[in-house]
Amino acid sequence: MSSEVRDRLEAAQKAAEAEVERLKAEHDKLAEKIAKLGDDSPDRKTELRRRKAMVVDAREVLKDAEAALRLFEKTGKEHAIVAEGTRVFGSVAVRVPPGSSHEARGRAIDDELAGPLHDVATELGVILAAAPSRYTRERPGRDAEGRTVLDVFARIEGDTLVPAVSSASRNIRS
Repeated sequence: MSSEVRDRLEAAQKAAEAEVERLKAEHDKLAEKIAKLGDDSPDRKTELRRRKAMVVDAREVLKDAEAALRLFEKTGKEHAIVAEGTRVFGSVAVRVPPGSSHEARGRAIDDELAGPLHDVATELGVILAAAPSRYTRERPGRDAEGRTVLDVFARIEGDTLVPAVSSASRNIRS
């Protein structure tokens, strides 16, 4: 099983790297073409900005894939939470029944995440600053078992572990 997970994570990382390179090449080719033609119309500039945004998004996917592989190599699990320096990151898979209310969903996430997050906080000698669900950002889609997968991000500030997830990215799932 762990070999299959590692292979899948490595394949996802390689695919993300290839996508970044492909999009960068397309962006550079378009930028060169625009520079050659001297065509700096608003439409061309908009297309160039759109392609640059696609490259940035692809880099984010690559960063997530690299983090998932690093997490797996460190813990041997697909979903876990680890601390590196003053940062805490990882993922958790939660079974949220379809049609659950916002409150029920939050409770399910809190119940699943409370133990692992508390363990990491204890290991670091800090306390949690918020409810466990505040440290999460939902990934699109579901895992192979139909569970909701949430990324977990936190950072240490003084003697407190605070969420490192922006409200904007949290509100995407609402």
